[in-house]
Amino acid sequence: MADPYFRSLPLFPTYTFGDVAIDGLVPACRVESWQDFIEAMRSPDHNRAAGEFVYRGQAGHNWHLSSTLARLFDGGAVPGQHQEKLLAQFRLAMRGRGLDCSKLEDEEVWAFGQHHGLRTPLIDWTKSPYVALFFAFDEPDVEGVENPSRAVFCLNMAAIRADENLSQIIFEPTHHENARLVNQAGLFTITPSGKDNLVSAILNELAENEVITPDDPMDVARYIAKIHVPNENRVECLNTLRKMNIHHANLFPDPGGASKYCNDWLARLIDEEKRDAAEARALEVAADQAAAEPDVALIADSEISADAIAGLLRNTLRNDSEFPPETLAGWAPKLIALYERLADTDWPERAASETRLKIEFRKWLMSNGVHRAVAETGTRRLVEFFKASWKAANA
Repeated sequence: MADPYFRSLPLFPTYTFGDVAIDGLVPACRVESWQDFIEAMRSPDHNRAAGEFVYRGQAGHNWHLSSTLARLFDGGAVPGQHQEKLLAQFRLAMRGRGLDCSKLEDEEVWAFGQHHGLRTPLIDWTKSPYVALFFAFDEPDVEGVENPSRAVFCLNMAAIRADENLSQIIFEPTHHENARLVNQAGLFTITPSGKDNLVSAILNELAENEVITPDDPMDVARYIAKIHVPNENRVECLNTLRKMNIHHANLFPDPGGASKYCNDWLARLIDEEKRDAAEARALEVAADQAAAEPDVALIADSEISADAIAGLLRNTLRNDSEFPPETLAGWAPKLIALYERLADTDWPERAASETRLKIEFRKWLMSNGVHRAVAETGTRRLVEFFKASWKAANA
């Protein structure tokens, strides 16, 4: 099976011009994982006040930078008259619906409409690469659609603003109705009407002014670039970002955001319960197999010692990755101390005393992460071991 396309790209921070059908004219690179993307964003180039980048996360590895309005037109060029008429229609449609759009600048109206479903010439960006990573991984994969990587675009906002003709492309709304933008550290690019698309508008201007060498991907990447992130461990990525307070409830401070946050919580809970149930079934099968095996070999040497207890535990738990030998060696003296503290002089002859030992051993094992079914087997074997030792000493 052939490697996915993004594997042909160089690792960050080296960029190349890749497949035009996938990356367009934007130089691209890759990272090995979403963790490596977080590490990459600590690089000096992405932490300079004089060269501030903004970011956009996209779920599709082959999605180009395009506004919702531009997607309606071949080539992405929006006819000026269509753009003007759409904006005028929205202003009229907003009458009596809350916000008074008649006094707002065009860009402010576009921004307000963007977050309420209007097709606009705007493209969302964020000053946080981690918010961009969230949006790249937010939605699950579409069934049947091959998508080996997700993508984060990087745009050098400071450099774009330094160009007089390009400065108008960057737009940061100031109206108070844009609470989402505040929480997302968000802003917009707006492609001038009649231009082919945002990328060509930027590259043509920079090339004409001889700011970049358009055939040099590393030179172009100083202004605009694309990073492919392997489409793996999506839930783990989102869980980590959630610990950074990057989630729907915070990024969308409205009822819609709260609803999506709660829906996501429920989906995660159901997935965890299914996974836990599958693990429990596997452990129960292992416990049943262990319970069916004779215990004679485990208690043949009835002398109480840390080595004997550790060996008994190893034969019962049988999971060196979760319970390595050194861990069990540390447990052994603690279990012996627990036995010596709880065991009455004649405990094997008293059912209540034996039951008490079983309860405490089971509780101790479960509190240290042993599944209930396996803890039952371990408890039975510990009690039998200590009983054999007691009988040998009192023979």
